[in-house]
Amino acid sequence: MATTRSKKSEQLAALEEKFKAAKGIAFTAFEALTVEEAQVIRRELRAQGMSYTVIKKTLIELAAKNASLPEVPSASLDGAVAVIVSSSDEIAPAAAIKKFRKDYKNMKTKEPKMSFAGAIFDGKFLSAEETARIADTPFREESLGKIVGMLRSGPQKLHGVFNSGFQKLYNVLQNAEKFASSNS
Repeated sequence: MATTRSKKSEQLAALEEKFKAAKGIAFTAFEALTVEEAQVIRRELRAQGMSYTVIKKTLIELAAKNASLPEVPSASLDGAVAVIVSSSDEIAPAAAIKKFRKDYKNMKTKEPKMSFAGAIFDGKFLSAEETARIADTPFREESLGKIVGMLRSGPQKLHGVFNSGFQKLYNVLQNAEKFASSNS
């Protein structure tokens, strides 16, 4: 069913607004997803403060241009493409695609039903491969948690070294005392 011009202009305006408010934008090819799976994904993303929009690639390209984003070459977006937008995190859309690739697989071939198609990150359009690498970047909270863990483990390990060092020194002194008394 063809989309009317007025419907396309509404979709374009809505996507432009999302792009203007976006911190993170990723594109995913989703041809193997069922309608039910897409609805579940949409709900899950909405709960995380992200949006999932299926729209024509030419409208994506035009919306990016109108929102003063880097050029999104529609030719480099293979297959049916959806846009995942986050207004709070740069990496969250790509990380969501990574998660959904694990969660939604073809039962026969075990191939993921979604794939990376690209992203806009740090002022430029990234390829599918670059987007996959970005998806492996830990979230801010995860990174902060690791730093806190490292800071906390340092004093604990230092305490262990001192404690075991003093214990060994004590043992050496006791053995030296025994050795000195047995030689006398």
